[in-house]
Amino acid sequence: MISPMENLGPSVDIALLADSVQAVGGKLFVLGGGWDTLFVPSFPARHPSLGIGLRIRVPTSSMSEGMTIDVDLQDADGNSLLPKPLRHPVRLNRDRQPEDATDVGIVRAFTLNNLQFREPGFYSFVISLDDEPRSRLRFRVTERPRRS
Repeated sequence: MISPMENLGPSVDIALLADSVQAVGGKLFVLGGGWDTLFVPSFPARHPSLGIGLRIRVPTSSMSEGMTIDVDLQDADGNSLLPKPLRHPVRLNRDRQPEDATDVGIVRAFTLNNLQFREPGFYSFVISLDDEPRSRLRFRVTERPRRS
């Protein structure tokens, strides 16, 4: 059994898709969040903007090292659809944390503009911490049903 306080390394506590996300003052501000289906008028489709909100849990024992967060968009076959994954280095400062802290939550928001989807199907954003995949945000892109 894993102890509640055992150090398992950095982990993704929260990962969500939204219309818009901002990370300010240790909080995620989310507009239109938690969806898993993106409706588009037709294909190929260009989606103007979407947000990804993350809360990463980092053990204080790992805080002197820093870390990187990568976000990659993949199709159902695992092919990357971005020119290169979004890479965000994170500096961690143990001196700014309470002495009795065992881990720290870090929030980050990503905005992706003008994403292209050539065809309907299943897609996912793969969230990696220090080059290790830790979470996957799955979603479907489909044509909006036509009204008759």
